[in-house]
Amino acid sequence: MEVIIAPKPTIIIYHHPNVSQEAIQDLLFGIEEEGIPFSLETRGTDEDILRMADEASHASALSVGVGCTADTLVLSYQNLPPHQFIYRLRNYKQAQQAMRALGANAARLVKGNPFKTDPGLEVAF
Repeated sequence: MEVIIAPKPTIIIYHHPNVSQEAIQDLLFGIEEEGIPFSLETRGTDEDILRMADEASHASALSVGVGCTADTLVLSYQNLPPHQFIYRLRNYKQAQQAMRALGANAARLVKGNPFKTDPGLEVAF
């Protein structure tokens, strides 16, 4: 009998190489507080933030992805068009509470719970 070990379903976060885990720690805390696992993967610095978030959502077994550049975070869902997003947060390093809310909202999207609101989060629709 062959045993197949499947990877744990996670929210996937694609980030540019110049973004450290410490820089997005509040995003990760927001996800962790909601009890959903995540994984971080590095992408090239020339990748577009919307494309990164869209590709992360398609790579995630949970259908939720986050794209992260040096100054912007984007939350996306697999069923959205590639140019669309749920939330965007610019200049996130100066908005720790909004970054944490975006992380919590990524996890809440997985769980089907209502989103947290924050004035720093840009809503796409």
